[in-house]
Amino acid sequence: MADNTNTTDFGTIIGPDANFKGDLSFDSAAKILGKFEGSISSKGKIHVADGAECKAQVSAKEVAVEGHINGNVEASDRVDLRPKGVITGDITAARMTMADGASLDGHCRIGAGNAGKGSSSSGASTSEVKPAGQSQGQSQSQPQRAAAKSGS
Repeated sequence: MADNTNTTDFGTIIGPDANFKGDLSFDSAAKILGKFEGSISSKGKIHVADGAECKAQVSAKEVAVEGHINGNVEASDRVDLRPKGVITGDITAARMTMADGASLDGHCRIGAGNAGKGSSSSGASTSEVKPAGQSQGQSQSQPQRAAAKSGS
């Protein structure tokens, strides 16, 4: 990934002294440095910088979090939860990395089959991930699947 302090890679920047409320939609990359409340939708990358606070539903190709997101996050490619990053909400993404020191309070749906599927889907079967030694009736060749429980 590009240098976190480089703002030239972002077509949209919400500055550290900004308080934005509403719906934001764009095609390129955006960097949030201040406070945002509402929803963010992008075909590109969203970077919530260290010290930034988002009370928002976030949907993008890629989401990098160093600040705080209070809301559900959906990424068609990946979520990158960095050391100071905090997400309070559910995550749906094709891939995810979570650094030591990061915090997550919510459910995760991670995997190529989950890209683009929000947590609002209903009727989906779910299962819990258990350590391999606790798995019952599952052959060694079957991979375990994890999904968020709906309605919790």
